[in-house]
Amino acid sequence: MDAAAVRAVVAAVMALAAHAASLKTCLKIQLKHNLKQRIKENNIMKKVIAALVLGSSLAIVPAAFAAPVELSGDIGVKYKKTTSEVDPDTSGMVYTLRVMAGTDLGKGLSAYTRLGAQRARLSSLGDINTDHYGEDKKGVIDLDQFGFKYEKDNLTYKLGRQDVTVGATALLYSRPDSNIGKKAFVDGLSVAGTVGTADVTAIFAKEDNVGDDSNWVYALRTGYALGENTNVGVTLGRFRSSTEESTNHWALDGSYKYAKSTWTAEYTKSSSRNDNTAYAVSLDYDFDGKTGASITGFRVEDNGAMGQQSDFDNNTRGIHYGIKHSLKENQEIEFTYKDQKGLNGGSKNTELEAMVTYSF
Repeated sequence: MDAAAVRAVVAAVMALAAHAASLKTCLKIQLKHNLKQRIKENNIMKKVIAALVLGSSLAIVPAAFAAPVELSGDIGVKYKKTTSEVDPDTSGMVYTLRVMAGTDLGKGLSAYTRLGAQRARLSSLGDINTDHYGEDKKGVIDLDQFGFKYEKDNLTYKLGRQDVTVGATALLYSRPDSNIGKKAFVDGLSVAGTVGTADVTAIFAKEDNVGDDSNWVYALRTGYALGENTNVGVTLGRFRSSTEESTNHWALDGSYKYAKSTWTAEYTKSSSRNDNTAYAVSLDYDFDGKTGASITGFRVEDNGAMGQQSDFDNNTRGIHYGIKHSLKENQEIEFTYKDQKGLNGGSKNTELEAMVTYSF
C-alpha cells in the first residue's frame, strides 16, 4: 500500500469517528479499490481495523472499551471459475476481508465480534446469502459474528453467532467461517476440547435464516486415539426443521497418519426413508511443512446431510483436488478444483479457485 493510499485510509477512519452512519459506504470503497494491492504497512492497517471493529463492538460489549482488543483476520484475493452442463459458465475475482476482535473480560471470559466484507464480480461467485441481500448483490460489509467465549480446564465454550461444522470432514453440516455477512451462521452454544482422553465437540444452535424458518441443529462428536497415528470418532445429531422433515443422524469417522500422509474417512446416515447416506474419503500429503496437497472423494445423497447442508454439494458425487503453499509466515496461496456430477442422472459441473491470502 503506497503512502497516498495509507493517508486515504487514515483520513477515512477519522471521518468515521464523527460520521458513524457512513461506515458501510466508506469501507466498501476502500475494499473495492485497495484489496488488489499488497499490504506493506501492516501496523497501520491493524490500527485502521482496530478503530473500525472496536467502535462497532462497543454496542455489543461495553466493557471492551476499557480492555485491550486483540485483532486477527485475513484479506483474500480469489479468482473463481465455474462450468455447468445446464447453467452458463461464470468467472471473476472475489475480494474478502475478515477481522475478528476479541476482548478479555477476566476469569476465562472474553467477548468477540467479527467484521466481514466481500466484493465479487458476480453475485453467484461470492459467499454471501443472496436470499437476504438480493440476487444481484455483489458486495457487502457487516458485523456477522458476535458473542462470548469461556475457557475452563480443557474446554472452550462459545455462546453467540458463530460458524459451525458437524463431522470430522464437515460431511453432516456446514456453515463455515468462509461465509460472509448476515443470515449465514447459527446462534447458540458450542463446546470444544477434551474430557479425559476423549476429544469432544458439541453444538446446540438455531440457524440465522431469512424469513420465518426456525431450524435447530444439535450434534455431539466424541473422538478417541487408538494409537499415536490412529483416531476414530462417533457423531450423533438431530436437525429440527419448522417446514420440512426433522431428522436424526449418526456418523463414524477415522483417520490414519503414515509418514507425510494422512487418510481420513467418514460415513453418515439419517433417519429419512430414502436417499439417506453420505460419505467422504480424503488423502492429505505434507511435502515439507510449507506445501501440501489433498484429494477427496465424496458422495452425498439428497437426505444424507443435516438440512441438506453438507460442506459438499448435496445430491452430488465427485472429487476435490487441492494444493496449498505458504509463501511467507502470513501469506498463502491455494488452488482447488472440484469435478462433480449430480446423482440420479444429474448434470456435471466443475469449479476452479486460485486464492492468495494475507493473514494478520
